[in-house]
Amino acid sequence: MRKLTLIFMFLGTIIVYGQIVPENSFYNENIVWENVFTNGPAGKVNRGIVDSDGNCAVVFMPENMSRIHKINGENGELIWSTTIENKIGFGISEINDNNKVDYLVSGGSGETQERWLCRLNGDDGSIMWDKTYTSSGNQYQFDGIRMTIIGSDGYIYGAGFIGGDEPGTIFIVYAGKAMLMKIDPASGDEIWTHENLNSEYALAVVESNDGSMYYGGILYDDNLKLTKVNTNGDEIWTRNLDNTENIIPADLTISSETIYYGCHRGRDGAGDPFDYTCISLDTEANINWIKHYANPRGYSLEHIRNELYGIKANESSIYMFGGTGDESNYSALNPPYESSDVWNGWVLQTDFNGDIIQSDVFCHDNVNTATEYGDLTEDGYVIFNDTDAQGDTEVGVIKVQINNNSNINKHPIISNKTIIKTINILGQEDRNNKHQIMFEIYNDGSVSKKFITD
Repeated sequence: MRKLTLIFMFLGTIIVYGQIVPENSFYNENIVWENVFTNGPAGKVNRGIVDSDGNCAVVFMPENMSRIHKINGENGELIWSTTIENKIGFGISEINDNNKVDYLVSGGSGETQERWLCRLNGDDGSIMWDKTYTSSGNQYQFDGIRMTIIGSDGYIYGAGFIGGDEPGTIFIVYAGKAMLMKIDPASGDEIWTHENLNSEYALAVVESNDGSMYYGGILYDDNLKLTKVNTNGDEIWTRNLDNTENIIPADLTISSETIYYGCHRGRDGAGDPFDYTCISLDTEANINWIKHYANPRGYSLEHIRNELYGIKANESSIYMFGGTGDESNYSALNPPYESSDVWNGWVLQTDFNGDIIQSDVFCHDNVNTATEYGDLTEDGYVIFNDTDAQGDTEVGVIKVQINNNSNINKHPIISNKTIIKTINILGQEDRNNKHQIMFEIYNDGSVSKKFITD
């Protein structure tokens, strides 16, 4: 008698809470350079980019100000820094005229946080123009431009919200209206503003090959949304994404006419755990797949929070950027990684089916390091971190080269686990396990799916 066993590994509660867990994660590998910037007031990192010259720019927000660093992409040294008072900086993007790199910084202005956008000279960080866009509302309603892109028509498109219920945060706020703006890049003048009562927040905007604009959105305690708008500001449609009620959106990207929604979702567990979530959908809002990812360092699924804040895609891969750590009383150690309660940056690379290609974990100086955003280079990526290295909530930046196969040490995720139950697809403990799919449930919450034939 010959027994053939096919084993497929995946993590989580069957059907409802399935996560994909990397078999191994690299730890601080293939770093070209890293730097922590401690001069001047510290504040939360919100967004960073790699510009067309290969240099980096990052926006962060100390109390009641926006600070922007421009960083040399070759060596990580600071080129210039600028501070803008009484502004909240959410986003930064490149605007390029005649091969001259400038930057757009977006967010909110003043005590009532009106929508704000400025253009910085890329050479020295000086302000070229600065615009605040007001809307009617009371003192408890707040607006913001979360991010911007340059459309194929050369105009600026800014995604954000009007009338939200909370100021001073890049995270999702509710009770307002999603909005998309079209703006003149030469002057900052508003051309039009689209508002959407069926979505409370436009978290990011992308453009398809035909010039249509798409932004991700949400309603409180409801499914995620996708909205299509033309370049005249006319809404074509807003559509629900089914079975996404418990998913918190963070970012949007597009590649080859496929849109990828970067998110994280909470689930039951002693430490209020989160998983990375990626949603693949076409430009008609039809979902291709939804996949969840967790546990890059092999710690307890009951406690670890994996929070995704950025997503990018190139011609071959999807990249998810965020942090992994725990906020509960749980504490464990799994060398070579830092303790579970030390936050680390987590970069997850997948193919366009959502299958893992590579998992990387990063940390500055063995202390809390949470990746808040990332951007791609020709042969890797740059991550922009909040870190406690050399201070508290400092700006940490790491450049990584992924196409260099030298000096790579894989760190298998080792877990001491035992089987606590074996069930069939109906949830029954069936001793006759031949010719059917069986699930072995382990004490760490993971599940092995098996099909056994004689």
